Parts: sequence; C-alpha cells; structure tokens
Amino acid sequence: MNTYEQQRDFFQKHWPTLRDALETDGAAAAVQRIEEFSDPLERRVLYMFARQGIVQEEWQGHNFDDYIAVVKAGIRECLRQAELEDEPATRAKRTDAANVLSYNLSADLANCWPEDARPREQRHYEAGLAAAEDCIRWREQLDKPAGPRSMAFWAKGVHELALGQAAAARASFDRSTDYAREAADGDDSAFGVLLGQGFRALAADRAGEPDAATGFAEALGTFEQQLEDDARKDDARFGIDQLRTAEQRL
Repeated sequence: MNTYEQQRDFFQKHWPTLRDALETDGAAAAVQRIEEFSDPLERRVLYMFARQGIVQEEWQGHNFDDYIAVVKAGIRECLRQAELEDEPATRAKRTDAANVLSYNLSADLANCWPEDARPREQRHYEAGLAAAEDCIRWREQLDKPAGPRSMAFWAKGVHELALGQAAAARASFDRSTDYAREAADGDDSAFGVLLGQGFRALAADRAGEPDAATGFAEALGTFEQQLEDDARKDDARFGIDQLRTAEQRL
C-alpha cells in the first residue's frame, strides 16, 4: 500500500466490518478488529482512515464518544510503532501520524462547522483541548513550520473558548495569529491571520475586553472584501462561515 488510493481502498474494504462492530458493541470492538491485523502498516492505515468512516459516513448510533476512543487507540498505536523504530526519520513519521490523528480529532470536535450541528458536551470540548495540546507538543518536537503550529493553537483556542476559558483562548488565538503571520511572511490579509483575529475578538469579547467587537467586524469585513477575489474567495467564505457559526453557537 504505497499510495493514498491503495490505502483508502484498503480501508473501504474493511469499513463495513468496523462499522458493524461499532454499531453492535461500540468503539472497543472496532479497536479490537483493527488490532487483529498483524501488519503494523495495515493497523496504521485503518486508524488513519477511520475518520472517513466514523465521522463522514452514516452508521447506527453515530456519536463522538466512540470516535474519540478509536482515535485515542490509533494515537497509542502510532506512538508504539514510533518507539519500536531505530531510524530517527521513520520514528518521526510515526509520531507525526499521531499528531495528524490528534489534530483531526480536535478539529472535528470544534463547534464552528456550519454543516455539523450535532451537539457537543463539555467532555467533547475537553477531549478536543487535550488533543490540541498534544498537537502543540508534537509539532514543537517535530520542528514543524509556523503554519501547522498556528493550526494547533487555533484548535486549542477554539476548545478553550467553548469551555468558557476566555482569557486562555485569547492567548491561544494570539499565538495562532502570530504563527499565521509568520507563515504568510507578514501578510495581515492571509487567511490564518484573519481567522485568528476573528476568533481572538470573540474570546476578547467574552473576557470583557473593550472594543473587541470592532476586531471581529474588521476580520469579517476583510474576508467579505476577499469574496471579490477569485484567488481568495473560497477561503474567505470558509472563514466567514466559521466565525459566524462560532459566534452563534457561543
């Protein structure tokens, strides 16, 4: 399985069995099915693609708790495989797989997606926050560039905000925006910068900071101007939708 398509096809072949296990006996049964594969690559592929089934497909009893449990098992598996690797580059790749799983989990649990109105509970935001904190640590360990670090701090801030930790969220969004600006070579109109500023304003408003609403309006206003730019309009719409949804659900 050297290509993405081969790995996807492998997962799709086995997804019905994993889905049946989830529907019948929950996450523990699905994890057991994956752990029965003796090939480390096959286990890793099934965990890496599990999101496509558990989050994006319909299945009876669809819930976040089983998703969290399966992803945590996948992270443990990737870290176990990393520990068994003597070659530093391969060990880093296995750790990075855990990092990717953790980020996707944190992002999926966020409350800012307009197409996903499923209710989140406090435990889901707490799990999302823990996953984001793991991402921050791993991205530092792996010496990731500014862009991925910005994303990890954004995820941290989103869950802090949902948990009512407004001051902590404001600080996380500041870090996210700083990294996004670095990644964009100082371009304050870049997507990550504007998104960070908009979320930072939401957090600042809830922390009681004067004139925070102005910062939110400015970020939205710049995104709205970018709707006229063919090169930026898709990202701009994505940013507007995220900010508006987060504002409404808070």
